[in-house]
Amino acid sequence: MSDFLIFILVIGGLIIGHESGHFFIARLLGVRVDEFGLGFPPRMLTLFHAAGTRFSLNWLPFGGFVRIAGENDPEVEGGFAISSKRVRTAVLLAGPFANVLLALLAFTFAFRFAAPDNEIVLITNVLENTPAYEAGILPGDIVLFVDRVEITTFESMVEAIAERIGRQTQLTIERAGELETLALIPRQIYPDDQGPVGVILGHPTSEISWGQAINFGYRSTAIQFSQIILLPGRLISGEIEPDQARISGLKGMYDMLAWAGAIDRSSQRPFLTLNLIGVISAGLAIANLLPFPALDGGRLIFVFLEFVLGKRINPRYEGLAHTIGFAVLIAILIYVNFLDFVNPILLP
Repeated sequence: MSDFLIFILVIGGLIIGHESGHFFIARLLGVRVDEFGLGFPPRMLTLFHAAGTRFSLNWLPFGGFVRIAGENDPEVEGGFAISSKRVRTAVLLAGPFANVLLALLAFTFAFRFAAPDNEIVLITNVLENTPAYEAGILPGDIVLFVDRVEITTFESMVEAIAERIGRQTQLTIERAGELETLALIPRQIYPDDQGPVGVILGHPTSEISWGQAINFGYRSTAIQFSQIILLPGRLISGEIEPDQARISGLKGMYDMLAWAGAIDRSSQRPFLTLNLIGVISAGLAIANLLPFPALDGGRLIFVFLEFVLGKRINPRYEGLAHTIGFAVLIAILIYVNFLDFVNPILLP
């Protein structure tokens, strides 16, 4: 399956999953849904009609939407604005919650069939015409030592090699249960996608039970959400650089999925791709909960204000806020996608 088709299936699936959360909870709670759209308007074509809902394909490929009847008009019977605060809150939270479930599923399936041993560093690929290739290192070799430095993580391997640039270096490896020592010289000048020795690192994997996989999936989902939530503080403190936390557009996500797919094909297990799907889905959940007009989080703010003030904000003003917010959101998305082309994300 081509990288582009995988990208379309992944992004399309996550968008459909998110909007389906809104759609099914709205219908379940008796709120009418006028349109279920892939992409943002203007409309390209109507795919079909079902149970009073138009399913459409739209020209701007930045996401999707569910157009609920009476979103900002409390006079519309069976619409969103006339519904109770609990119903509106449930409908708004359903989309991000669907992304949480999709992240959990992606992480769970990743670990079910490829749980990594994080204390063993495995060579998953050796690039041609590199020091590792010339030294005779092979995919499947386990790195035990770089000179006398014990290797137990990717970081220890990278640091040990970086300290020996241009110097004769001994790698002790395990191959088919036998120990071997190979010599190479890490190079100072190399292509961005190769590194000083020209190998791709991984961890040996094994199948685990569904119970263990669900536990790993839950923990990975929780870690991913905590990392995203803590990200602003880490940026402010200087713990991470801004380039490491930049938002990715469609091209950036395509590049990351293609990179993950290339590594997964060498190991014949979709571990990195499924993990990346989990990361993207978690990011979509958090992004949609931001308190910005036109997003789910922005609409939740108006429900919250209604609860606190004891009365609804004038629907005209709320509708205007969401319209302006949507225009700003589209501008931001265009800028982020433009940045992917002029300043591509660097992948390991």
